[in-house]
Amino acid sequence: MPTTPFKSQPTNLLALLLGGALLLSLGLNGVLLTARPEPWPDDDDALAATTADLHLTQRLLAQCQQQQLRQDSLRAHNASATLTEHQSDFSSAQ
Repeated sequence: MPTTPFKSQPTNLLALLLGGALLLSLGLNGVLLTARPEPWPDDDDALAATTADLHLTQRLLAQCQQQQLRQDSLRAHNASATLTEHQSDFSSAQ
């Protein structure tokens, strides 16, 4: 049975696509490996100021969360007290 050239073309196409992907991957990896990282700043004052801002923000967030938790607890307590009153009113009405 004679072979047709069309059967080998999909295999060749897949091999070309795989080869192209490998070349692209190698090229991108080479670029990333040869790229120079940004130099670390010599000025520690900017880093210290940023760290201080971060700690202040964390403290303010913790305070806000604590206040919100207190408000939620008070709302839940008031809601349960109101529910208890309504249940006693309902049971006395029957």
